Amino acid sequence: MRRAWALSLLLLSAAAVLVWLLVPSVLQRAAHRAPPTTATGQPSRAASTQGATEGPRSDRTSGSFTQRLRCTQARFFYRRVVGPDVLRLLCERRPLSVLKIEAPFAEAGDPHAIDVVAVIANGGQCDQLGASRWSAAGRARVLAVAEQNGATPQTLHRLEELIAEEEKGPTAEEIDACRQASDLLAKLKPGMLQQFIAALDRSLEKLRGENELDINIEYARKMLVHGDAESEENLARLLLDKHTPESQAEALTLLRQASSSSPLAKTELATCLLQGCPTPAPDPTEARQLLRDAAAAGDLSALMTLAGPRDPGWADPDPNLPPPERYAWAQFLRRLHEEGCFGASDYSAWATFQGQRPSLLAMSPADAAAAQARAAELLGEQLAKTRALLGCD
Repeated sequence: MRRAWALSLLLLSAAAVLVWLLVPSVLQRAAHRAPPTTATGQPSRAASTQGATEGPRSDRTSGSFTQRLRCTQARFFYRRVVGPDVLRLLCERRPLSVLKIEAPFAEAGDPHAIDVVAVIANGGQCDQLGASRWSAAGRARVLAVAEQNGATPQTLHRLEELIAEEEKGPTAEEIDACRQASDLLAKLKPGMLQQFIAALDRSLEKLRGENELDINIEYARKMLVHGDAESEENLARLLLDKHTPESQAEALTLLRQASSSSPLAKTELATCLLQGCPTPAPDPTEARQLLRDAAAAGDLSALMTLAGPRDPGWADPDPNLPPPERYAWAQFLRRLHEEGCFGASDYSAWATFQGQRPSLLAMSPADAAAAQARAAELLGEQLAKTRALLGCD
């Protein structure tokens, strides 16, 4: 999921600059990027936050499943924004320690650090971090729906544990960190607004009368770093939103460049080829290979595309994908969901509504045999590799 480029809100108040500067969403970043040094020549944020080569792992032999979900959620949301040491602190629910690391970089204008501080600040609504108030009847209804939709006893037990964890609410440290982060953002807002105006080289009054999307594209062009997948993806998404043949062609070029190092860009390029930028590719072979590569790297959008829609009424970017391939990837994705590889939010949604997936009974004997063979192949060596990339091994 991505945040919208809310320039219209930005133009209404300086406070809204924060929303605009936080694009792209930390929910879909796949690798950390930071400059080697700061403007003052001090060690970079990357060097300060990457003391190890691996992020937090969810050891199946120690700790609860909810702890694993918290760790994989942190990794899923932040893995492109912070280093492994900060991920570990987030997994351990130590936001004050995270804030101590990130605050100096946020004050220096590092957009990734600002992302992290903003999420800790919870939009300045720290009083709303209170515990969820689940009634006994409400909890029972959720579990009943999950069971009705095919949840196993193990899944139901884990879902109940997750609900119980949410009921506890935030720790005192998390509330304190939220307030400190909110104060920091309030201090940074005037400078962020001035930086935005200076980049576009015209006044706020002039910007109010211009097309929002065009301004977003202009700003993304100014921020573009060739060879950096993240900035190429950002500009490509905006160009696709313009829906002109010229903008779509330019977006396709950017996504091809970014796809050499970004699973997310591979998925977006594949979707573009399947659905049309501006016209669909005559042969889906390239798009399907891009999706397979991105799915093997743990990209959830690619996995969901290959596995097919959970509901028959939902859109299917590749409705002609061969049934054996679809079945195998559906089994692969199910295993990753079961292991909580995408965090608490995804697990609760999946556990409650697992949806319909391809069935061997609906296939011919030849297709069923091919589907089982392909699933066995994926669930062998590849599953372990993907789980390791997602931190749920």
